[in-house]
Amino acid sequence: MKNAHKKHNGLASGLPDAPRETLDSAAPQTISTDEIVFLFIGGAHQVFHLAPVAAELSRLLPRQPVTCLTADAATTVALQHVYDVLSPPNLRIESVNMPIWGRMLSQITGRKSSLKLPLLLSLRQRLRRAAAIVTPERTSAVLRKMGLKNTLMIHFRHGAGDRAPKSEKRLAAFDLVVVPGEKDFHRAVEKGFPAEKLRVCGYVKLDFCGHSTRSLPHFFDNGKPTILYNPHFDIQSSSLLVAEQVIRQIMEQSPYNLVVAPHIRTAENMSELQRTRWQQLIVPGRMIIDLDSPRLIDMTYTLSADLYLGDVSSQLYEFLIRPRPVAFINAHHVAWQSNKRFAGWALGEVAEEISDVVTAIDRAIARHPSMIGEQQAAVIDAFGEVSGAVHRGALIIATAVDNVKLIHGD
Repeated sequence: MKNAHKKHNGLASGLPDAPRETLDSAAPQTISTDEIVFLFIGGAHQVFHLAPVAAELSRLLPRQPVTCLTADAATTVALQHVYDVLSPPNLRIESVNMPIWGRMLSQITGRKSSLKLPLLLSLRQRLRRAAAIVTPERTSAVLRKMGLKNTLMIHFRHGAGDRAPKSEKRLAAFDLVVVPGEKDFHRAVEKGFPAEKLRVCGYVKLDFCGHSTRSLPHFFDNGKPTILYNPHFDIQSSSLLVAEQVIRQIMEQSPYNLVVAPHIRTAENMSELQRTRWQQLIVPGRMIIDLDSPRLIDMTYTLSADLYLGDVSSQLYEFLIRPRPVAFINAHHVAWQSNKRFAGWALGEVAEEISDVVTAIDRAIARHPSMIGEQQAAVIDAFGEVSGAVHRGALIIATAVDNVKLIHGD
């Protein structure tokens, strides 16, 4: 079986403007007992980590319905992009309606993440009939408390960073957890997760996107190196709260260009006033601030920048598929040297104080030749074998579904 993504020879230059014929936005239909459902309720940034697997699975199992459920426009557009690239003949993308009370709850809390539980509650009856539920996020673990005691549930990790959020405790609800590389496998086992419930398939997003053969955008015309500043949205461990100071320091004390591209979830609850404040920091000709474009998730910035500046985002490893200087901001003064949650920081230089950011950047550039070997080894440990990851991921699901059929005598 040839990989479904063979025809894709690099990243597309942008995502399509609107979904087309694969979508069905009507009221949810009843799912047949042999349908495999891919749930995309966590945001567009998770799509490239799993949707290519859904496309490949629809080729491997042409007689078994495979459906991707989406509840927001950006996720739908990203799914359509995967469909357009891979052209899976049997994959269905369905846009589901958010319950009215869920939308009201989100307005009250001011958080889009509040939409997840109402949506799962509204879908629980149809999901109970599915042959398998596959998801790149962990909130879906709550389906076990909604009556889905025996439904096969499979989780694919999105990203391959070191942060290990508290939500990883929810992984126990899944029958299988699929991780990119050996790093995640061994860390999960060390924390007591059963090895027999783990699978390693490689980094799906990178297998789908490939080592880009396209011409990357040219953002600045001054010939100076470009820094990608990529703070995570989790303010408990990121540099987001001091981002304005970091930006001003780079603009005032260094010759570098700057692309400010925080994790795409950073802006999901921002007011217009907050967005305006970010945009007011822009220095024309030397800086871009991007809060929500597709470039935040399609590797445009990680492939094109000369140096990475960040904190705990897994995009560090996507940047390091081509070894380059990296620096980090220890905004919370953590003792990071022996903490696996900050393992990536050993691959570059760390600014222990905000006033040290530009100096850390300069050190990272000067010391980079000595870091190349360590960066390459870390990428392999995080991503595993990238080539064929999409196909292996699909095989893992197909095998699991087939095993369940054997157990139940289907």
